[in-house]
Amino acid sequence: MTTSQRPADGEAAAEAPAEPDAPRPSRLREALRRDRIMAIVRYRGGGDVSGAIDGLARGGVRVLEVTVDTPGAWDAIERAAARPELVVGAGTVTEVDQVERLAALGGEFVVSPGFDPDVVAAALERGLEPLPGVATGTEVLAARRAGAEFFKLFPAGSLGVRYLTELRGPFGKESFVPTGGISLAHLWDWLAAGAFAVAFGSELAGRAAPGTEEEIESIAGRVRAALSVVGIVS
Repeated sequence: MTTSQRPADGEAAAEAPAEPDAPRPSRLREALRRDRIMAIVRYRGGGDVSGAIDGLARGGVRVLEVTVDTPGAWDAIERAAARPELVVGAGTVTEVDQVERLAALGGEFVVSPGFDPDVVAAALERGLEPLPGVATGTEVLAARRAGAEFFKLFPAGSLGVRYLTELRGPFGKESFVPTGGISLAHLWDWLAAGAFAVAFGSELAGRAAPGTEEEIESIAGRVRAALSVVGIVS
């Protein structure tokens, strides 16, 4: 199957890879095991983030990351965390005080661009799931020893699908979430390579906050198309 192809009708997407022995139970793991998709909202120009959240949720997204460098991110996280159907986290987290703020707002997971043991420890202390950014085996080992059970493979688009396949040779039970520069057309390929889930930013939420109902529905439509690859119809 080429990287631009989706599975044939009736063909199920690849099953989630084997998980670590006795992984921590969490709403994040449950949702990603089922949906295999995480949505990222990152609008550096600001705007009404609530419209994007509505569109993503309408389309069927359950796991939502809002990056803290998005203007209004903390308000958006607080509003989204109040929706019981969503599992909400903060992205681009690099400081312990950001972890503390997320916990106070009801967030459930922390995504970082790299591995910082203090951020991972702060997340675990507050009952949050850390997703440190990793790109090498050394970083995977360090993050795993710090207590991480999910690993943000970043920048996945530059590293490529084959890189994940080879990385999973010694790390076959790690829950990798490729992130960064990934096209929706390649969702199947990442899952087949062993990704536990795949994170999408502008491919789902767009590059700017939606301003019309039509734009919100367009976001929902992209989510539905992505979920159809893994056999979920919203």
